[in-house]
Amino acid sequence: MTKATDKTLAESMGRRRSREVIQAEVADSVLAEIVPPCTVDLPIESLYRSPFQVREMGSEDEIAKLAESLQSSGLISPIVVRAVANPQRDLQIKSVPEFLAVEKDLTVKSFEIVTGHHRVHAAIKLGWSMIPAVIKHMTDVQAAIALTADNAIKKDLSDWDRYQAILMLERTGACKTGREIAATLGVSPSQITNLRAFGHLPNAALEIVQTYPVVCAYKLAYKLHAKGLNEREPKLVTEALQKLADRAAKTGMSKDSLDKDELTAQEQVIPWILAKVASRTSRKNYRRELRIQRPGDKPIRLVVTESGATIDAQGLDPDRLAKLIEENLVALIAQ
Repeated sequence: MTKATDKTLAESMGRRRSREVIQAEVADSVLAEIVPPCTVDLPIESLYRSPFQVREMGSEDEIAKLAESLQSSGLISPIVVRAVANPQRDLQIKSVPEFLAVEKDLTVKSFEIVTGHHRVHAAIKLGWSMIPAVIKHMTDVQAAIALTADNAIKKDLSDWDRYQAILMLERTGACKTGREIAATLGVSPSQITNLRAFGHLPNAALEIVQTYPVVCAYKLAYKLHAKGLNEREPKLVTEALQKLADRAAKTGMSKDSLDKDELTAQEQVIPWILAKVASRTSRKNYRRELRIQRPGDKPIRLVVTESGATIDAQGLDPDRLAKLIEENLVALIAQ
C-alpha cells in the first residue's frame, strides 16, 4: 500500500462517526422495528425533558439518594427516549456553552426523555457525560401515555400529580374518555371523577396545592366541592390549606409538638371551616338586652349586638354617662 493510499485511508478513518452516533441512528431508524431494542450510550447534552411531564422533580435529597444508588449499583434500568426534530430549547437537560460546542461531537440527534427524568438528574449529579438509553419510535400520543403510565406506578405520585396528568392527557388528545384516562393512570373511572374535584378549588387555594401537593388529597378536594364550601367559603378554604402548607414548610417539626387547637391535618379542614362559619353566624345573631329599673322613672335600657350597643337612659346626666362609658371601654380594650 502506497503512502498516498495510507494517507487517504487515515483521513477517511478520522471522519468516521463514533460508535454511539451510529448506534443512535440505527435505533432511530426502521431497523429498530425489525431487531430487538438495544441500549445505546447517549450524551446527556442531547437529552430534553418531556413537555408531557407533569410530575414535580424530586427534592435535592431524593436526587442525592438516587445518585448514591447509581454510584454503587450502576444504572440497572436504562432510560427510554424518542428522537425529536425540533425540541424546545428551554427543555434541554444540560446545555453546552457555545464556545465549547465546536469541541464536542454534537452530531447525535436530540432525544426527548420518556421515562427516567430523575435518573438523568442523578447521573448529572455524579458528573456523567453519557447515559444508557433505549430509543423507541413514538408519536406524541404514545409518548404522553407511556410517560403517564410510568409515573402512575410511582409510590410517591401525589393526587395533585394525577390530576395534572388528567389535564395533560385531555389537552394533548392522548385519551378521549374517562375510561381511557383511568386505564392509563391505573385507577378506577370513579376516582378520575373524584380527582377532577381539584379543578373546583378557589384559585388562591390551587396555587397553594401546586406548591405543597401534600396538603390536599383528592378525598379532601372532593368533600370541599361536594359540600359547596369552595363556592360559599373560598377565603376559609384557602386559609385552611395555607395553615397546612405553613406546617409542611416547617421541616423537622413533629405533630405531637403542635397545639391541639391548631389546624394540623387534612381531616380537620372541613370541621375547622364549619366551626368558623358557625361562630360567625352566632355572632351575627348575638343580641342582649338589659333593663335597670328606677323607682318613679323610666327604666334604663341597654341593647348590645355584634354591630354595636345602644342606651336609652332619659333623665341621666349625659356628661357623666359619656365619661363612665369612656372609662369602661378603655378598661375593656385593655383586656
